[in-house]
Parts: sequence; structure tokens; C-alpha cells
Amino acid sequence: MQSSVKQLIEAPISRLPAWVALAAVVVSLLLQAYLPLFWSYANAADLPLLLLIYLALLRRSPIAGLLIGMGIGLAQDSLSHLPMGLYGIIKTVIGYLCASLTVVLAVDPLGARLVLVMGLYVTHQAIFWAMQRVLLDLAVPLLWQRTLLLAALHCLLALVIYRFLDRFRERI
Repeated sequence: MQSSVKQLIEAPISRLPAWVALAAVVVSLLLQAYLPLFWSYANAADLPLLLLIYLALLRRSPIAGLLIGMGIGLAQDSLSHLPMGLYGIIKTVIGYLCASLTVVLAVDPLGARLVLVMGLYVTHQAIFWAMQRVLLDLAVPLLWQRTLLLAALHCLLALVIYRFLDRFRERI
């Protein structure tokens, strides 16, 4: 009993090699920017968000999660048609929230990661909707059914992507 509690409290820390993390982020940003040009349904997946969640989970530091989110968000802003800074702000908040949760909760099991992905995707979309309404003064409808369906899709994508990236993890 005590050993299982100790495993939840003191989960082993691991990380990706820098080249794997950088390559994964660049590939996700390029796919996010150019895949919708050839396939319109590809716009529904937010691959940089999934990479942000994965990297913030590995770092287990709110400051590192914040910086990773800021970098990915600003890079995504530079490749999108939206005003500069919109994704930067949202991804920074999500990176901070995700990394802060790892300080309190053990999110190494796959089931916990998927629940976290679903919750953070819904939070991402809620912040995105609020920023469009308040900052940009756009009359954007809030489509909760679509958001929940896409959250489930992101869980499936996360399952595949996280399993692939876990092969490159190094224990510290």
C-alpha cells in the first residue's frame, strides 16, 4: 500500500531529448498550417496544443510550461490568419495550467493524460471563444456539442501521439 502511494507522489521524472521535442513541435506547426490547404477537415485538430500538453506534463514546472506554451502559441500565431498574440496568450495559459496540475497530481498514467487532454481542450476553446468575443468583438457562437466531440477526437489523437513520443523518453 505504501509503495503504491509513494509511486503516485514521487513519480519518476523523464524528458524528451531536445531534438525530438523541437522536431515534434515544428512538424505539428507545419501540419497545422499547411494540411488544411489540402484537406479541410484537418483544421479541426490542434496538434500544437497536444504537443504543448505533452511537453508541459514532462517538465513538471509551471514556469517551463508557461514558456513552452508562449513559444508554441506565438509560432502558431505567426503561421495563422488570426491576429498576432491570440494563440500566444491562450497557449501560455494552458501550458501554465497543465504544468501546475503536474505539481499536485500524478498524471503519468495514460488515462489521467487523456482526461487532462479533454479538460484542457475544452478550456482552450472556452478561452478562445471568450477572447474572440471580448477582445476582437466578433459574434462567434459557442458550439458546445462540437467542442466536446473535438475534445474526444483530440483524446484519440493524443493516445497515438503520446504513445509514439513515449518511445523517445529518457528517465532522469
